[in-house]
Amino acid sequence: MFNLRSLDLNLLTVFEAIYESGTVTAAADRLALSQSATSHALARLREACGDDLFVRVQQGLIPTPVAKELYPAINKALEDLRTSLEEASGFDPARSQRRFRISIPHPMGPFYALSLRAALANSAPGVRLTFNTTSRPENLEDQLRDGLVDMAIDWVPIELDPFVNKKLFDDKLVCVARIDHPSVKGSVTIEDLRQVKFVFPHFRREIEHLPPPLREFRNLGLSEALRVSELLEIPAVVLTTDLLGIFPASMGSLIAERLGLQLLATPFELPLPIYTIWHEARRNDAAHRWLRELVVTEVGGSASAVPQ
Repeated sequence: MFNLRSLDLNLLTVFEAIYESGTVTAAADRLALSQSATSHALARLREACGDDLFVRVQQGLIPTPVAKELYPAINKALEDLRTSLEEASGFDPARSQRRFRISIPHPMGPFYALSLRAALANSAPGVRLTFNTTSRPENLEDQLRDGLVDMAIDWVPIELDPFVNKKLFDDKLVCVARIDHPSVKGSVTIEDLRQVKFVFPHFRREIEHLPPPLREFRNLGLSEALRVSELLEIPAVVLTTDLLGIFPASMGSLIAERLGLQLLATPFELPLPIYTIWHEARRNDAAHRWLRELVVTEVGGSASAVPQ
């Protein structure tokens, strides 16, 4: 067993900073250390681990397989320690330097991210938020469990213990078409939908595990012309073709006004609850509770105007 007494535990914060920032310079700035001190710390870490840990490439430093194995455990241990120390004195967002990572696969993700960051400017200037707005995030469950992601805002709940899914707001699915589409206008029947072709997103789960509205829509047997990976690709394709797409109504007015698209009322309701998702281990974390409240206020509030 590795003897921790032989290791300066301050080196672990250096490892974390280099892993997350990708350069010694950025890690030094983050830790308020000199570059030489940070480089020296990295050299000591390499010696202790018997591995290079990071390899230099044109863009900076990339982690070795050993570093990738070490990072989740080191990051979780440091975050748990930060949380314990913060809670010992009470969480104060105005003074906190806490970092949170949020996954928002919803196509409004970039806009929600901007809203959340703006809300921090005065009330919590030292708190840092980073975002992943990929439509189909990989290994989201593992990242939430390992502490690499603190929270997700998503329409696909994680129906496993010990994850928590709390409804944030009700979205719904609508059809989108270009404003001068030759055969659809305003509202459509099921037969109308069966006469056109669609651009669909790649679904993140098998049909039996999809949210009910996506499963219902898929079971209509509509004709598929194209499948894309990112939801935001759908409006771009629809704008330049006669294809129809499906899209969350919460973003409908934004794309309709700016891109010249029409939103089509479907002949059936397609409600789509949006959830905040986190790991049960963070329930009693005072800082995480504050983050959850912030998201409810800024995202849940801004989404309350979804057309019904």
